[in-house]
Amino acid sequence: MSLTDTEPLLSVENLTVSSGRNQLVRSIDFKISRGERVGLIGESGSGKSLTCLSVIGLLGQGLRAEGRVALHGGPPKDRTGAGGGRVDLLTATENQLAAIRGNRLSMVFQEPMTALNPLMKVGDQLAEIIAIHRPKTKNLTPRVLELLSSVRIPEPARAAKVYPHQMSGGQRQRVMLAMAMANEPELLLADEPTTALDVTVQRQVLKLMTEQVERAGASLLFITHDLGVVSEVCDRVLIMRHGKILESGPIDRVFTAPEHPYTRALIAASSLATHPETGRLLTLDRPGAEPMAPEDCQKGSPAEQDTPTTEPEAPKAPGVQHLTLPAEGPEPVFNESENPMIRVRDLTRTYGRHGPFGRGRVVPALRGVSFDVPVGQRFGIVGESGCGKSTLLRLLTALDDPTSGHVEVAGETITGRKERRLRWLRESMQIVFQDPMGSLDPRMNITDVIAEPLRRADSAERRHRVEELLEQVGLPVSSAKKYPHEFSGGQRQRIAIARALVTRPKVLIADEAVSALDVSVRAQVLNLLEDLVQEYRLTMVFVSHDLNVVRHSCDVVAVMNAGRIVECGPAQTVFASPEHPYTAELAAAIPRIRDRVS
Repeated sequence: MSLTDTEPLLSVENLTVSSGRNQLVRSIDFKISRGERVGLIGESGSGKSLTCLSVIGLLGQGLRAEGRVALHGGPPKDRTGAGGGRVDLLTATENQLAAIRGNRLSMVFQEPMTALNPLMKVGDQLAEIIAIHRPKTKNLTPRVLELLSSVRIPEPARAAKVYPHQMSGGQRQRVMLAMAMANEPELLLADEPTTALDVTVQRQVLKLMTEQVERAGASLLFITHDLGVVSEVCDRVLIMRHGKILESGPIDRVFTAPEHPYTRALIAASSLATHPETGRLLTLDRPGAEPMAPEDCQKGSPAEQDTPTTEPEAPKAPGVQHLTLPAEGPEPVFNESENPMIRVRDLTRTYGRHGPFGRGRVVPALRGVSFDVPVGQRFGIVGESGCGKSTLLRLLTALDDPTSGHVEVAGETITGRKERRLRWLRESMQIVFQDPMGSLDPRMNITDVIAEPLRRADSAERRHRVEELLEQVGLPVSSAKKYPHEFSGGQRQRIAIARALVTRPKVLIADEAVSALDVSVRAQVLNLLEDLVQEYRLTMVFVSHDLNVVRHSCDVVAVMNAGRIVECGPAQTVFASPEHPYTAELAAAIPRIRDRVS
C-alpha cells in the first residue's frame, strides 16, 4: 500500500508494555506523519523509552508489548524486497525487523560508548551498517567519508581510522548520528541523545540532527525530559507520565497554553520558576500546593521569558566585583576576599601525555587560577568538558597536587600535605557526586552508608544521627534499612547529601549534583541543598555545565575555559550581561522554550 497524504508514517494504537502483571505503558495512541518531528517528554519511569524500544523491537527480556505499531508505506529497501509497505512491528519476525532496523528505522542512543563497538574502528562500523543493507555497493570508503563529513567531524579520513574511545563525547554522538542516517531511514528515533553533552556541543548535535532529518525527508521521534531541547527540534509534543500520554499537540500551543496540570507544573520546573511568596523552586509534587492555573503559563510565564517573574532582579551577591580575564598581563585574583574559607593562588596543573617511541607532550589542565570563596558563599563554577573543572576539584579536595601554586582551606594550606595530616579536611569538606549509584556502596544499607564516617561514635549516636539526617533530606526513617537500589535516582541523591553532611562539614562541594536528574527531581534537590546550606551555614562550591541551575543556586559564578577563569562575578549579572565572548557563547547555547513560542 502506497503512502497517501492522509496516511501516517507510523501509527501506534493501544500500545501496552507489561512486566508480569505490572503495566508500564498503558494503552497509548499516537501517530507520526512523514517529515514530522515529534517530541516525547516525560520523567524517568514515565514509559517514554519503553515506547521507543517497542517501536524498534528492542524490548528487553521479561517485557511484553501488546497493541499495534504499524510502519506504513515506502518501497522495499533491501535486496530481498523485504521491509517495504505496511508492517506491524509488534508481530514482525526477527528477519523482517532486521531488514527494517538501520534501514527504514534507525535509532540514536543516549550513551554512544555503549552503542558503538569498542573493538572496531569508526569507519569500519559505518561501512558495516551500509553493507548489511546495500550488499552490492563495491567501494564504501567514499560514502563513509561523506557521512563523517556530513556530521562535521574534522579530518574524516583520519577519524575513520580511530576507535570510539579516541574521540570526544560530542564526536562519538556525531558518529552515532552518521550511522543512523547512513541508509536514509524514513523514521529516526532519538532517545535522550544530548543529555550527557555540554550546552555548546548539544546545540551543535541538535542542529546537525535537524539538518540530517530534513535532508533525508525523514520523520523524527525525539525522547527527552528537557523541554527546551524539544522546543528547538520538534513540531509537535507528547507529554507522558506513569505510562500514559496526558497531553499532545503543537509545540506552540502546548508550551504557551498547556491544558493538563502536569504539563503546567513540568514547564514551571523546567524553567526553574519560583513560588511568588516563598521564592522556592516549583516542583511537581509540592505538598499542599495547588496546580498552576492556565493563565500562569501564559502572560509572564516561564515559557515566554528566560527567568521567572518571581526571581529577584538584584544580584544575590551585591558588592562582588565583576571581572574578566585580561587579554595580556598576569592572571587576576577573582572574587578576592580578606578572610576566605577557600583561597586559591596561581594554581597550575600539567599532565604529560606520551606518544609512540617515547615522544610526548605536556597538556596544561589549569593555567594560573586564583580566586577566593568567602565563608557562607555559594560559589559556582561552570564550563564545558575539558575546561579544567574536574582537575580544579581534585586540587581543592587534596586528591591531587598542583604543578605550582597552592590551596588554603580555613586558613590552612592543604597543598603538598601527607594524607595523615589531612584528616581534619576530610571531615570539614565533603563532596556530592553526579552519580549517587557510583558513590554509594550497593552492599551496605542506608544506615551503614550514612554513618560510615562516624566510626568513633557509639551505635545509639550513629542511629540518632542517621534518623536526624534522613528527616532533614526528606526521606522516611523507615528507609534506613533499605539498600541503594531500592530508591529512585532523586532519593539516592538525597542519601548522598545526607552522607556528606554526617560529619557536619564547613564546605560542601556539589560536582554536577543534579545533572542526571529529571527537571522535577532537580528542583526538589536544589531546594533541599538551599535549605541545608542555610541550616548548616555551609560554604558551597557548585560545579555544573548547566548555566540556569548555577544562576539560580549560586551567589557568584566563575566561568572556566581552557584551564582558566575567563569571567567571574554575581551569578545574575554574569549571565544577564556577560562580558567575555565565551560566556556569551555559553549563555546563547542554552535551549529555551521562549525561543520557539515567543
